[in-house]
Amino acid sequence: MRFRSQKPLSRSIGKKALALCLFLFVLGLISSSVKAIPWSPEAALKAHLKENYPWADMEIDDLMISDKLPDEQPSNIVVEKGPPGKTVFTMEFSSGRKITATGSVKAFDWIVMSARAFRKGHNLQRDDVFPKLMDITRIPRGAIRSAEQMIGKPFTRSIVANVPLVDTMIAAVPVVKKGRKVTLVIESPSFIITALGEIKENSSVGSSVKAVNLASKKIISGLLLNENTVKVEF
Repeated sequence: MRFRSQKPLSRSIGKKALALCLFLFVLGLISSSVKAIPWSPEAALKAHLKENYPWADMEIDDLMISDKLPDEQPSNIVVEKGPPGKTVFTMEFSSGRKITATGSVKAFDWIVMSARAFRKGHNLQRDDVFPKLMDITRIPRGAIRSAEQMIGKPFTRSIVANVPLVDTMIAAVPVVKKGRKVTLVIESPSFIITALGEIKENSSVGSSVKAVNLASKKIISGLLLNENTVKVEF
């Protein structure tokens, strides 16, 4: 009986084992080279922008880092150029290293939009508008940022729905100061009653106001129709 030699089989197994070892070695090198750092450069840069710029929100796209980042976070961040648009950052580390980061920054802020169409002279109310977060490069000059500054004021012209409101659309309405004497008016389909009153708080035309009936000393609420007249709610 003859026995076959085991050398070819041993050589084949040896080659496969060697190839497997080389593969695992290379995989280990790759893994070590792409090891994730324990912090996010994008998050750190965005946090710096939010702390130092007045906008409500920001996004950083196409972020590029000039060198390998250390495990530690930067001790200081300097904005060399921008934002918005192309922005260049310098990240300074406690070791003395400085690494440059470049990205495209978009900034957003809140503005006030018209909820529907309005005619010229309409006194604006709270449900006539809504807030919207908009790219600051698209925000028009003079855009109104808060509805509080325009409630009760009339439009200087007719506008359509879903447009940014700007200060030139709203008429300047003088503030009626506390203590001003006014005529209190109570109306119904069958009668009109008037009385002398006094404003109890600063207010503007078109908004609600508290006043006191000087005859009865009763505090009432009403709508300030103009600088001299309050329409009483009942």
